[in-house]
Amino acid sequence: MGALRYLNTVLTVLAILLAFQLWTSWTGGPADTTASVATPAYASGIPNAGAQRQQMVDLLKRQSQQLDALTKLFESGQARVRLDGG
Repeated sequence: MGALRYLNTVLTVLAILLAFQLWTSWTGGPADTTASVATPAYASGIPNAGAQRQQMVDLLKRQSQQLDALTKLFESGQARVRLDGG
C-alpha cells in the first residue's frame, strides 16, 4: 500500500509540473524569454574554430623554433647547465 501511495504522489507532482510548463508556454511567461537562445548577440560570440587552430599551430611552430635555438646553444657550448647540491 505504501508503494502505491508513493507512486500516486509522484505522478501528481509530475502532472502539476507539466501543467505549469504548459501554462507558461501558452502565456509566454519566463520560458518564452529563454527559448530563443540563438539570437544575433549570442551567435556573434561563437569563436572561429579554424582561426583558433591556426593560432595554436603558429604558437607550436614558434615554440619549436625557440627549442631549436636553445638546443643549438647547448650544442655549441654557449649555454651550460649547472647543478648546485643542496
